[in-house]
Amino acid sequence: MNEAMSSTPLTDTLQETLAIFEEGGEPRTTTEVAEQFDLGRRSAYERLERLVDHDQLETKKVGGNGRVWWQPATDGDATTRDAVDSDLGEVFDRISDSFYALDEELRFRYLNDTAVDLFGLDETAIGSDIRNGNLTETFENALCEALETKELVTFEDYYPPWDKWFHNAIYPSESGLSVFTRDITERKRREQELARYETVVETSPIGITIVGSDGEMRFANNRAEEIYGRSKDQVNTLSFDDSEWKEIDADGEPLTRDENPFPRIMESEEPLFDQISGVSRPDGERIWISVNGAPVYNDRGEIESVVFSIEDITERREQQRTLEESERRYRTLVENFPNGIVTQFDEELRYTLAEGQAFDYLPHSPDDVEGNHLHEVWADDVAETIEPVYRVALEGEKQSIEGRSEGREWILHVVPLSDQDGEIHGGMTIALDITERKERERALEESERRYRTLVENFPNGAVGLFDDDLRYTAIGGEFLDVVGVAPEDRIGNSVYDIYADDIVEEIEPYFEAALEGEANSFELEYLDRNLFVYSVPVRNADDEVYAGMIVVQDVTERRKYQRKLEASNERLEQFAYAVSHDLQEPLRMVTSYLQLLDQRYGDALEDDGEEFLEFAVDGAERMREMIEGLLEYSRVETRGEPFEPVDLDAILDEVRDDLQLRIDETDAEISADDLPTVVGDPSQLRQVFQNLLDNAIEYSGDEPPRVDITAERADSRWRITVHDHGIGIDSDNQDRVFEVFQRLHTSDEHPGTGIGLALCQRIVERHDGELWVESEPGEGSTFSFTLPVS
Repeated sequence: MNEAMSSTPLTDTLQETLAIFEEGGEPRTTTEVAEQFDLGRRSAYERLERLVDHDQLETKKVGGNGRVWWQPATDGDATTRDAVDSDLGEVFDRISDSFYALDEELRFRYLNDTAVDLFGLDETAIGSDIRNGNLTETFENALCEALETKELVTFEDYYPPWDKWFHNAIYPSESGLSVFTRDITERKRREQELARYETVVETSPIGITIVGSDGEMRFANNRAEEIYGRSKDQVNTLSFDDSEWKEIDADGEPLTRDENPFPRIMESEEPLFDQISGVSRPDGERIWISVNGAPVYNDRGEIESVVFSIEDITERREQQRTLEESERRYRTLVENFPNGIVTQFDEELRYTLAEGQAFDYLPHSPDDVEGNHLHEVWADDVAETIEPVYRVALEGEKQSIEGRSEGREWILHVVPLSDQDGEIHGGMTIALDITERKERERALEESERRYRTLVENFPNGAVGLFDDDLRYTAIGGEFLDVVGVAPEDRIGNSVYDIYADDIVEEIEPYFEAALEGEANSFELEYLDRNLFVYSVPVRNADDEVYAGMIVVQDVTERRKYQRKLEASNERLEQFAYAVSHDLQEPLRMVTSYLQLLDQRYGDALEDDGEEFLEFAVDGAERMREMIEGLLEYSRVETRGEPFEPVDLDAILDEVRDDLQLRIDETDAEISADDLPTVVGDPSQLRQVFQNLLDNAIEYSGDEPPRVDITAERADSRWRITVHDHGIGIDSDNQDRVFEVFQRLHTSDEHPGTGIGLALCQRIVERHDGELWVESEPGEGSTFSFTLPVS
């Protein structure tokens, strides 16, 4: 024996193990010690071997692979190893387990006293076959396996005749088998009871965890797994101080040590009740839990573990917060109830709550009302009016009344208040100040009367409302008097009842389109009259179409005048063309002969004659240009091209190409934004840009021309601007520049016919736009024109 080992003090674990052996007491098997300390056989064996090394225990091999351990007595009569060797049977009789030996034929060779008592045998059993005792199939198979494999076989088995459980260890030896059998019925029953308890714990709707005193998680039930968002294996392997699992406070920060439930319980050794904290799950979700915890003590009075019950209160907390928020909103609504007051009263008609903005102009404040009786608050006439309504509410009915008080008009709604069992305990009143609403209603009625008067007397036409069935719900107007149709013959009738089939076929699509939200205008001939009709949808306050309206104007006389005007314009155009053509012929002749005079006799003329001749040629040429300009001006409407999409950027590029020589000569600088695409006459729009750019270059003054072209959208129109930095235009002359043949400068100063801007204005007007100028002398001019958005 190692002397150093024998003198070394025993550890707490070895002392605890040695304590189960009595000095000179009965031997114990390795299995028995392992079960005593809930250890594996290998761990128990190592502990026992160390006690042998410390000279505290002795051991002896029994059977094939079995071993027994005992603490020898210290007096002279104590059992020694030699005594055991000499009397093995006495040792086996002292073992608490049942022990018996079998030969290779499974016949008893030896039974200790425990085995005799357990199986109800006597010494005559020696030599008998164990299988005569009605062995279970499991037991018999184990015996055969041990004989065949020559290896230790252990198993637990239930023996029905005795309603008992046994733990069996079969050790093979050279002469047969050695069998240790222990009655484990009580243990199995405890395990079954524990299993039932664990089933209850596992199926508990509350999470249950057990944390060892070292902070390691020992157990977590199914509900804890759900709460923490981890598998049970993950939860059971976590440390309570693991950063991944730390609980958090309301701000998402980890709990401090003073807030953390485990350290608090370990340090205070007191239970913890209903601590609210948050837990962040691995997926990022945050939940709220209520934690209760209590320490569990061992036999030495030390905290062995802490048991926690955990309840997920996220939903309850949200419901509580929702309830609190609802109560805050209710209180805020009541306190700021607009244009009225809210009160609650009990069964004695005493007010328990009063709030609302209308108190600002009432002779009472909420404090004057709360806690007082109905008749203590309001004047007698008011109290006598509303008391019956309050009584009705206490009987479970709702009621509303209107009246006047304090110079205002009110509507009072009274409803019963009941508890969760449906028992009425009071009422609530909502009094709305409807003074303005009543005034609006009266104004609306007045407006409707005016509208009805307008419809019935609609000049030179008619107005009608129709429903989804194309049935007139209102109609009127002077046109009905002209054609001799009484309004009462139209209201309630549909277009199918009133008009001929050909008229219905023409107007029905427009009526249906109005009911779909689309507005249209069209012309119609009816009863030898020319009618211009607008069909439009009628919408309610929610912008939903609920009816259609037609507005009819009798344009018979206008159409006659228009046809006359068109005929007159056509004659004027023919006249203008004829005049311009007839005027140009003699002008060409005059020009030709003046050129002949210049060619043949120019050298013979004196200086005055040459100058007179130049004046005559120049005057004839300017007359020709004016006639051509006048002709072009007259044909803007009649000879223009059909409208089509026009890319103004492309138009501007073409104008720049045409003016490139002038641009180069004057060193002009032209900048432009991206211009839009519009619908128009490309040739005429090109003429507008050319005239405006040409003028900007012409009237630039002494400096090189600088021209900026921009485009800006305003609602449904484009605004195009051409801005120069030239000589500008005096405010008195800004309207004159758009008049035909009106010039602000002589032809010597600036050439031209004086018709360019007038032509531009007429072209823009043909495109449903406007052209104007903004200018200051010496500061340049900005010509702007609008075009519809395509």
